[in-house]
Parts: sequence; C-alpha cells; structure tokens
Amino acid sequence: MAMLPVVIWRRGLLIALALAALAMLLAAPPVGAQGTTDYDTDNDRLIEIDTPAKLNAIRHDEDGDGDASHADYTAVFPTPSTTQCDDPATTGTTETCAGYELAADLDLSADYPTWTPIGNPYDATFDGKGYTISGLTVSFAGYAGLFGEIGGSGIIRNVGVLNPTVTTTANTRSAGGLAGTVANNGRVETSYVLGGTISATGTPAWIGGLLGESQGSGSVIRATYANATLTTTNTSVRMGGLIGGLNGGSLTNSYAYGVVQSTNSGNTRGGLIGFGGADASVANSYCNSDTHTQSSCIGGQSSFFTGTVDGKTTGELRQPTGYAGTIYASWSANDPWDFGKRRDYPLLKIDKDGDGTATWEEFGGQYRYIPPPPSPPPYNPAHDHPEIYQNARYEMATACEVRTTGTGDDAKSTSTLTFDLGDYTRPITLALSLWDGTHFRSLQSQNIAMPELRQEGQTAT
Repeated sequence: MAMLPVVIWRRGLLIALALAALAMLLAAPPVGAQGTTDYDTDNDRLIEIDTPAKLNAIRHDEDGDGDASHADYTAVFPTPSTTQCDDPATTGTTETCAGYELAADLDLSADYPTWTPIGNPYDATFDGKGYTISGLTVSFAGYAGLFGEIGGSGIIRNVGVLNPTVTTTANTRSAGGLAGTVANNGRVETSYVLGGTISATGTPAWIGGLLGESQGSGSVIRATYANATLTTTNTSVRMGGLIGGLNGGSLTNSYAYGVVQSTNSGNTRGGLIGFGGADASVANSYCNSDTHTQSSCIGGQSSFFTGTVDGKTTGELRQPTGYAGTIYASWSANDPWDFGKRRDYPLLKIDKDGDGTATWEEFGGQYRYIPPPPSPPPYNPAHDHPEIYQNARYEMATACEVRTTGTGDDAKSTSTLTFDLGDYTRPITLALSLWDGTHFRSLQSQNIAMPELRQEGQTAT
C-alpha cells in the first residue's frame, strides 16, 4: 500500500509527457511549410514552385517523384520524399509525386542571368497554373529553352514565357522559347511565348518561337501560340514561327504571328512550321501572313507529312469573337480560348482563383489589343476652343501649328500654341483628347492647367 502514491505519480508523469508531446505536434508547422516532408500543399501530386531556386532544383528530379539528393535540391526542399504527395484524405493507396507546378510568376534574370535548360530529358508533369516565367536567357550547346528536352512521359501545360532570349550553339540541335525538343509521346499544351528572340549559331539546327522541334510519332502540341522573332545568319536552319521542325507527332489548334527572318537563302522558313517531317500532321492551325515575311506557313515538308496551314491576315486572325462561323470553328470548345472582341488575337484562359470561371486575365502575361482613337480632322483652335480666343486677356502671338503623324487608327495630332502672358512668352504643347466625332471637348497638357493661363505676367509650368 505504501508504493501506491509512487505508481500514481509515475503514471501521472507519463500522461503529462504524452500531453506535452501532443501539444508539440499540434504546434508543428502546417503542411508544406519548410522542415516538413510535404511540399504538395494542395494534394494534386504536384510540388509547388514559387522561387527561381526551386525551379532550378527540379532539374535534379527529372522523373518528378519529389526525391533527390543534390545539394541544390535539398537547399530548397530540405526533407525530400517520394511519399510527400500522399493525400491523407485518400485511403487504401499510397500516392507518389508526379511533377511540379508554379505557384507564382518568376523572373530569372537576377538569380540566373544565364539559364541552363531543364531536362535531359524532363519526364514528369510541369503545370504553369497560368503563371509566367520572364528573364530567360539561354545560350547552350544543345537543346535550348526553358526546358532542353521534354521526354516521352513529359507534360508541359498552362505556362507563359515572356521575352526570352534563347540560342542553341551546337550543330544538329534545336531551340525554342519554351523547349528545345519534345520526344515521342511528350506533350505541350495550353502554353505560349510572347516576345523575345530565338536563334541558332550551329548548323544544321531547328528553331521555333515555342519549340525547336518534335521527335517521334506520338508527341502532341495543342492549343499553343507564339509571337517571337526568329533570326540566324547560318545556313541549313529550319525556322518556324511556332516550331522549327514538326518531325513527328501532331500540332492542332495553334497559331503564330512572330517575325521569321534570315539573311541566308539556304534556310527553310515558315510562318508556323519550319519543316514538316514524316509521321507528323498539322490541323486547324494558322500563321499571320502579314508578319512572318515568308511566302508560306510551312517552309518545307516531307512527302509523308499530312495537313496544311492557311496563312491569315492580321484582320482575319483578330476579327472573330467566338468559335461559331469563324476560322476557329473547328477548334474544340473545350480548349481554353477567349476570343475577346473585334481586333483581338485568341488568348488562353484559366480558372486560377477557383471560382469556376476561366478568364484570359487570370492567365498571366497576355494582353489585349487596344485600338487608338480615330484620326481627327485638322485642329482649329478658334473653332474648338473659343474660350481662349474670345477672352480679351489673351493675345495670340503666333498661329497654331498642327502636326499630325501616322495614318488611320495610328494617327496622332499635337498642336503648339504661343500665348503672350505679360512679361513672359513661351510655346505650350497641348495634347488633344476626348474627341466625340465632331469636336474636341477638352485639352490635356503636360504640367499645364487651364487656370494657369489666366494668370498674366506668369509663365505656365
């Protein structure tokens, strides 16, 4: 009986220690925070990438299973594990990671002024989630792009690349703003490249605004577009506004409107495809015949290549506002396109905020065409602004000088007037605005307000 209090005390101590341990677990960092083994916070089997260093690290995990031992990887994912993507809500199965996804727009220019392409090859999923990558500069003796090689199990989707500068310096290699090459059964979907320059110093080579080339009969390129400048001084370079060499696989529901230029006549150039090879096909895709400076959307093709590409003018590409009854009627309504209003290129859309509605604004980096106001007739200050001329406090020192530049929608007019304001005389440049179709109803100027003109003896500033 004398030992009973000791036993009770020890049991109480054990309970207290258990409660303390439980409290520590409850106070642990949330799932996905640094120091845990779960970097897939939304349980979609894709690990989140929100810094350039994390994007760089995935080159050491090309199968996307979330487990790599390289120091660059463990520096940003301290406790990698193949089981970190296992969803606790899913019972009966163990889920492994399938790849990576962007969780923020990334600018590579500061941390990686010269980028080494990912993938030798990259054989997992990479989902951009509607985010963009900018500041990409690549000069690489191999397959060049954000990704070098996309393997047969690789899937790249929902990503935008802005203003890349990409060059392949090796012979028999390829370069593109998104990737150098995609292998048999690899997929590139719902992605774009806007701006930038793609080039090659090796020969032969393949360069394209989006992709350098595709290889193998099973590759898929769908719902993509590009507007990059392609250039080279070498010979035997196959250049395409979207893809340099469609050497296998299929290209559908895509377009390009970049500039394809070369000073060497020995190159094969096309507004959409540089060369169409065997076991390859294209359908429902277009190039801008006004911008690519080439005579054809396909520079050259094998006798085994199937499909055609129609060249369309800028107006034809931007005129439609939907699928029905337009050149885009054959594009699947399930593809994520937004046609906007008149004079817009089709843009990709995504539901980034999860509200159930996909919009093009949520797919970062894209922009709509905003037409300038119609060209006005010559400006008549005495007629359009009698408050200046009829006020006795003002005396015009010189006549109004009107300068109009551009034509049509791009016309802009400026007027220079000189007022005598007491002891000071100076010219004032006024920008005209708010044209209602008949008269200008207001004036805008740089740092000049109309009340200041009523202060005699002072200069307008």
